[in-house]
Amino acid sequence: MLSLRMSKGTGPLSKLYNATISAVDKVVPNAVQPLWQSPAGPRTVFFWAPAFKWTLVLAGLSDTLNRPPGNISLNQCASLAVTGLIWSRYSVVITPKNYSLLAVNLGVFCIQGYLVIKHLRWRSENSRNAVFNHNNYPIKSEDEW
Repeated sequence: MLSLRMSKGTGPLSKLYNATISAVDKVVPNAVQPLWQSPAGPRTVFFWAPAFKWTLVLAGLSDTLNRPPGNISLNQCASLAVTGLIWSRYSVVITPKNYSLLAVNLGVFCIQGYLVIKHLRWRSENSRNAVFNHNNYPIKSEDEW
């Protein structure tokens, strides 16, 4: 079963990965072995991809707390929210089911969806006071002609 989870590649990164996993295998406590040996455990990308994807949730949370609504990118937040929703569905139809991927993608969807709503509320409240000024294509008012 060990060979099924080891990289079959022959490149330097595959060799480094295999050596690292073999070294860590020897020091993993028995209490942690079920997690370590699981199909979505730390020996696989199924564990590390969601673990690092939590940085997107933290960045979105930071934007929620610190970024003014006018500076929120509607396109970026909407695309991240949709991506989170799509990958949430994917995480429960793949084998092995990856519940950590589900959790992180639901987090991305919720945070980014909130930012979309925050920006749209701001846009709705400030639509009368909006000034559209584009540096490359200035809009001339009647007084400037």
